Amino acid sequence: MTDRKNMILFVTDQWRWDTLNALGHPAKLPHLKAFQKKATSFPNAFTTVPLCTPARASLFTGKLPHQHGTMDNVQGKSFFPHGKLHPAQRTYLEGLQAEGYHVAFVGKWHLGDGTLLDRGITDVTLSDGGDTPLTAGTDVTFDAPRHSPYYGTITKGQPLDAQRVDAAIAMLPKLAQSDRPFCLVLALHAPHFPHHVPAEYVALYDDLPEDFTPANWCPPFREQGKPAAQSAPWHSSHATADMTMQDWRRTTQHYWAFCSWVDAQFGRFDAAVSDAGLETSTVMVVTSDHGEMLGAHGWFDKGPFFYEEVIRIPMMIRDPATAGGTERQNFVSFHDLFPTLMERAGATTGDPDRSFWKTQAEHAFYVYDAYQGRQFRFRGIRGARYKYAWSPHDTEELYDLKSDPGERSNRAGDPALAAVQQDLKARLFAWMKANDDWLLGPAHHPPVGSYIDGRDTSEHHVQPG
Repeated sequence: MTDRKNMILFVTDQWRWDTLNALGHPAKLPHLKAFQKKATSFPNAFTTVPLCTPARASLFTGKLPHQHGTMDNVQGKSFFPHGKLHPAQRTYLEGLQAEGYHVAFVGKWHLGDGTLLDRGITDVTLSDGGDTPLTAGTDVTFDAPRHSPYYGTITKGQPLDAQRVDAAIAMLPKLAQSDRPFCLVLALHAPHFPHHVPAEYVALYDDLPEDFTPANWCPPFREQGKPAAQSAPWHSSHATADMTMQDWRRTTQHYWAFCSWVDAQFGRFDAAVSDAGLETSTVMVVTSDHGEMLGAHGWFDKGPFFYEEVIRIPMMIRDPATAGGTERQNFVSFHDLFPTLMERAGATTGDPDRSFWKTQAEHAFYVYDAYQGRQFRFRGIRGARYKYAWSPHDTEELYDLKSDPGERSNRAGDPALAAVQQDLKARLFAWMKANDDWLLGPAHHPPVGSYIDGRDTSEHHVQPG
C-alpha cells in the first residue's frame, strides 16, 4: 500500500440534514450517530443544486451545472442526449484511475445509462452506469394501506439497495489486500421515493402523533408572495392535493423508516470496513445529493426552490489523521467534496485549495436551471442568518432564518431588510461573475416552467386535484 489513503463515499439520495443534526429529531439512526462520533461533521453543508442528476454531475466533476452542462434530470431528456453527462466532461473517477487508484462503483450513477463503462470505469456493480436499470425492481410484497410513491409497507423482501450494500461488502477484503489505493463509491437510491420500507422499520415510528405535520406545512400551492415556480405541480409526485392528513403522517413515518433502514445497511457496511482493517487507511464520507420536502410548504419530493429541507445535506468525513467527534462550521458545498477527499487522501491530482479543511466560507451558493424539461432559472446565497434567491424571470426571495426558520414569509422588497438584500445580491452576482455564469448576461427569458424545446408551459401539465 502506498502512502495515499483509500477513499470510500457512502452517498444516499434525498436525505434530509435534520435527521442527523437537528437536536431531538425523532429519526432513529444509531449506526450513523456512532459514525458521527468518529468523524468530522460539517453542519453547514449544502448541495450545489437540489436535483439528482445535476448535483451528481457537480460532485463527480467539481463543476457547477452551467459548466458541466447537465442541468436537468436524466429523464428530463433536455440536454446532451437524454440528459447524459457529456463525454468531454472528465470526472474525478477517471483522474483517480489514471493516477493508479482502483475505482469501483456500486449503485446509483444517474448520469446516463452505461456511461461509467464508456468512461473506462469497469468495476461497476448493480448500477445504471453499467448494465442495471436505475431503479431495478425487487420481489417484494406489500401490506395495506399503500399509497405509492408516498408510502408502502414491505412485508416480504428487501429494497434493491440491500443487494448493493452486500456487493460492496463483498469487495472490501480484496480491495484491502491490494497494493493499490482504491476509491469505492457506494451510492444508494434510498431514501428517495417511492418510500417502500420493510415493516419492522415502519413500526419504529408507530408512535408518531396522529395529527403530525411539519411546522411549516400548508395546503399545496397556496403560499402568498412566492415565485410562480412554486404555484403548480411539475411532476406527478407533486400532485398532492388529494393527500389526507393521515397520508402526510404515513409519508413521514415511512420516510424516517427508510432512513432507519439505510442506517442499518450502513451499519453492516461500516462494520465490514472495520473487519477488513481499513479504518486506519481510508478516508470515508457519508453524505447525500440533496434533501426532501416531506410536506414542508405543502410539497413532496423536491422542486425549483431553495428551501432548507432540500438544499441542506448531511456531511460527515472520517479521516484517520483527524480526531473524530468534531464539527467545522465553515460553509461547504457538495461540488467541493472530491477535492476535499483527494486532499485528505494525499492524491496527487485534484485541487487541494478547495478542501473543506482549507476554506473558511461564511456563505453557500446554489443554482437551479431546469426540471423535467422545463426552465426554472434561479441562483441563491445563504449565510448564517439570511437567505436570498434571485431569478431573471421570477420573484426574488429573502428569508430571515432566525425569525422565520420555516421560510414562510418572503421579505424581498421589505424596506427594513433593504441593506441585507442589496448586500446578498451583490455577493451573489460577484460569485456568478467569477464563475462565468451565463445567467448574468443579456438574454431572452421565456415564461417560468416553459419547456426547453419550445412547448408551452401548460402542455403535459399535471393539474392539482
